[in-house]
Amino acid sequence: MECLSVLFINLVILASTKAVNPGLRLRITQDGLHYANKVAVDTFAKDIKRTRLEDITGNVKGVKYSLTNLIVNDFKAPKSAITLASGSDVEWRATKIGLEIDGTFEYIFLFIKGGGDFTVKASDLSFAVGIQIGVDTNGKPTIKTTSCDCKIGPLKIKFRGKRAWIYNILTTLASNAIATMLQKKVCEKVKDVLDKKAEEELCSFQAEIQLGEHLTLDYRLLSAPHITSEYIEGDFKGEVFWTMNRTEAPFTPAPMASITDNKKMAYLTVSNYIFNSMGYQAYAHGLLIYNLTSQKMRDKNDLLNTTCDDACIGKLIPQIGQLYPNCHVEIHLQSTDWPRVFITEKAVQILSKNNVTFSARKPDNTLHFMFRIHAVTMASVKINLNGDALSGTIDYMKVETNVTNSLIGDIDETTFQLLVDDAVKKVIKPMINDYLKDVGIQLPSTDNLQFKDAKIEFLRNTILVETNVKITPNIKKKKSTVLKYKPMVGRQNIKDRFRL
Repeated sequence: MECLSVLFINLVILASTKAVNPGLRLRITQDGLHYANKVAVDTFAKDIKRTRLEDITGNVKGVKYSLTNLIVNDFKAPKSAITLASGSDVEWRATKIGLEIDGTFEYIFLFIKGGGDFTVKASDLSFAVGIQIGVDTNGKPTIKTTSCDCKIGPLKIKFRGKRAWIYNILTTLASNAIATMLQKKVCEKVKDVLDKKAEEELCSFQAEIQLGEHLTLDYRLLSAPHITSEYIEGDFKGEVFWTMNRTEAPFTPAPMASITDNKKMAYLTVSNYIFNSMGYQAYAHGLLIYNLTSQKMRDKNDLLNTTCDDACIGKLIPQIGQLYPNCHVEIHLQSTDWPRVFITEKAVQILSKNNVTFSARKPDNTLHFMFRIHAVTMASVKINLNGDALSGTIDYMKVETNVTNSLIGDIDETTFQLLVDDAVKKVIKPMINDYLKDVGIQLPSTDNLQFKDAKIEFLRNTILVETNVKITPNIKKKKSTVLKYKPMVGRQNIKDRFRL
């Protein structure tokens, strides 16, 4: 008994250690399923129309007959719904489907030959299809039919021609044969909608998205989507890796806020873990390095000059102007820790810590170290949804500094802070926002899926995206761009340093 208790405890511990919070969660509501049903019915209707059935031939009571050129020419939309079962099962039901089939016939009885055309009307056709939602070995969602049951009520057949007694025989034979073929054909078309077209759309889902040359965003499903009576929910890894070494960050995703609404078709909860793991990998592999030079300044009154008539660093810190006249200051920034992203109900904030080295570039192109500061930056980010990509701009930015090493004597830190504040306002913040306006991080999607009427809300540790969706075949999506960090190399401009 004691051994069983120990085994049970160990199993509980093992299970708990494997229960990892996702970095992203997607929920599809009943409204989303209603839209999926509409798309499925429209696709089925398009496929079933102009469908050609197999020819039928036979011989009964001395009458040889053939029914040929059977084509579905009309379709009446059914009452249908996609309903949620349990586990990973979904059911698609449709009733009161109306079909009209046209065809031609021929018969031979003794020496009598005849033929003509006929019309078949089916007004009480129904089907029930079992669907399984799963995940493949690459972490992509899958869909497949597990069963199809098609039922057909009485058919109405009208032959146009003479000799009614022969037509009576043909009517019974044709009804049975056409009903059998229709049952088979309907299930074939339904399976084609799900197992081919829907699966093909899901195959376009990107389980991994390349973020520049070195980082990869992992959107693999952690397991098969969970199905309840109210929604389908999928948990995605939602972590950024170093492409050449998939070592995980030394921290795990915090629990995301719960989804409590169901008014939209889909809800995505995006954890700050995605952004934090990206920051960690960029820092751990030496990518968070940047050089600011005079060539990158947008202000005509260059703050990095050591000699000027108005305002520049040489005037604000006199010893710089005295020791290095007619020079330009270069600023080398290097992160001392990975940047943290905090999401609260009110804002998205980024905390970063950096060492910032100030050096003077003389006319002979030699570079001379002057002083170093430690800078702590807190920025508030405005998040937007551009298509299916999250993007952001800096709304507020504050940099607090303290001098840690100086070869030019004491620096008035109050004056220096004023210089930093001015640089943030005039140079740094506009420069960052100018770049960020064209980039974003793509959310999970497929080739033909578009977000509609999307809204963003901030919750604890979570960005909540609530949206309706639209399937538009063959749309050309604007390719989302993402940060592509480049280590500092000489005198590059910002477009070279952070390439799109």
